[in-house]
Amino acid sequence: MNLIEKLQLAYQLIRESRQLLIIGHTSPDADAISSMSAMIDLASGLGSEICAYAENKPAGAYDFIPHEHLITDQAPDDLRIFDTILILDCGAISRTAIEERLRKLLILPGESRPFIIEFDHHQPVETYADLEIRLTEKASTTEVIYQFFKINELEINKNVANCILIGLMTDTGHFLHANSSREAIAISSEMLLAGASLPKIIDHTVHNKSFSALKVWGRALENLKFNKDTGLAASALTTQELDELLPKELREANADLFGDIVSFLASLAGVRVALLLREEGAKVKGSLRTNDEDADVAKIAQNWGGGGHKKASGFSIEGRLARTETGWKVVK
Repeated sequence: MNLIEKLQLAYQLIRESRQLLIIGHTSPDADAISSMSAMIDLASGLGSEICAYAENKPAGAYDFIPHEHLITDQAPDDLRIFDTILILDCGAISRTAIEERLRKLLILPGESRPFIIEFDHHQPVETYADLEIRLTEKASTTEVIYQFFKINELEINKNVANCILIGLMTDTGHFLHANSSREAIAISSEMLLAGASLPKIIDHTVHNKSFSALKVWGRALENLKFNKDTGLAASALTTQELDELLPKELREANADLFGDIVSFLASLAGVRVALLLREEGAKVKGSLRTNDEDADVAKIAQNWGGGGHKKASGFSIEGRLARTETGWKVVK
């Protein structure tokens, strides 16, 4: 089955679904929320009954995205009531936060369970969906959603245009990252013509930095270590530092902060790979970025059970951070 046939089949299944579940990855970013919201807009017009779920959705951080308020952080009690499940921007089934429940569904006969469709732009970890639409060359999952709308000759209204543009802008670092392709920029121009509001998006993604967030930037730069031989720039933020600099009630409103910091580190002269580690509960989360054509940070992240795509990836491991003379390490 070629890409056009896959996209057409996906639309047919969505159109025929009376009960539709839309899932984004845990602690969703703007691309995940925007992809979900674009599909909510479509399915609402088709008369489907919709449930949209993403674990640990930041409260209030993305309220400028159309339909964001319809996405809950509570998983549905029974997955079998749905005709179709859309999994968006997850990279791996573990990123859904309901992996065990989904795997139990997958072993059931096809006619007695929901049909699972995956839309994504990350490097594959495994194939699990009944219909996988994974375009790793795309800058964002909203760019994959754009292809879905165009192939099926669906209207891209103002809401959908905003969703597609938000995903493209945030996943390309506002077109500063290496994944800012000519096609991504052309699609963005088309979305502006379709009614997307660039000033509103800029206000909520660029001009919304708080003093607390700037203090975190300062500490991350203070903790920065650079290895000239390997080109690795690494920094870390402990729970104590984050509690001191960024009150918990402000963290959800600064959901993209850590991604912005590690992307900036990757842009520094001589840096091949940037790594930002931060403590979160009993785990250490790592964010990796690169602008080096020969580097693949997705492969690095996979060493610790993570994933992503070639230029941006992440992982999460149990432990805490410890400072050493040469840098940082994770200890149990």
